[in-house]
Amino acid sequence: MRTFLILATFVFSIASLSARDWKNASGAKTFEATYVSNDGKLVTLRKGGRILTFSIEKLHADDQAWLSANHPPREKTSSKNGDPKAPLKPAPKGAAFDTLEFGDTHKDVIKKLGESQMVDATVPEAMLARVGLNGTFRTKQTIGGLHCHLYFDWDGNGQLKEVTLRTKAKPITSYSGQLRTNWSEMINLLTILHGDSVQGAPYPNSADLQDGLILGSHLWHTEDGHSVLLGTGQEGASYSVVVRITSERIEANPVK
Repeated sequence: MRTFLILATFVFSIASLSARDWKNASGAKTFEATYVSNDGKLVTLRKGGRILTFSIEKLHADDQAWLSANHPPREKTSSKNGDPKAPLKPAPKGAAFDTLEFGDTHKDVIKKLGESQMVDATVPEAMLARVGLNGTFRTKQTIGGLHCHLYFDWDGNGQLKEVTLRTKAKPITSYSGQLRTNWSEMINLLTILHGDSVQGAPYPNSADLQDGLILGSHLWHTEDGHSVLLGTGQEGASYSVVVRITSERIEANPVK
């Protein structure tokens, strides 16, 4: 298995559906986008050449209801036809970050992170059970002057399905400075790891962001069948650069 220097892989599954109008939680903003996928917490949409990822709770109640009715998240079990006695479908293997692999258990991840030469724990190991893994490990080296903190998502069997690298939240005054420098360096690193991106766009305009949104700019596919998505995100009045590394797959926009 390959060992990555800083980053790794990312992937989503796309559905060819018609675009529809979506609204933010307050209903003040409306935009047209095509549904791609959701896991019950995040929904991925496509708007023109951009890939958008929203916290579902940040969408309008009407859109949340539409998702529940038309695209409920996949069942948390991997058994066939809902039969609990049926064998579980194997988790997709392949490098997720450093020595982490999709399908690793929580225990595997803690062990591998503890042995990693690429990350540092920001809390004592004895505190992990209390505070959890999310945000408690960060890259030892800065990327464009900023550390990246690690966040994790698990499937219903407790196996790793997604790793997210995220810079520390910054105010809008850092968006065109520190965060843009980090974003540019991320492109260089991911290109070294995975070759040219299969889709790329300019640095996202902060005015196009809104609370709970990750606005993707670049997409890479990996030889393991996974993909990497780079973008920027907003949470409240704070902004960050985000790299989502997942076992789902997102295809690039078709060439017209």
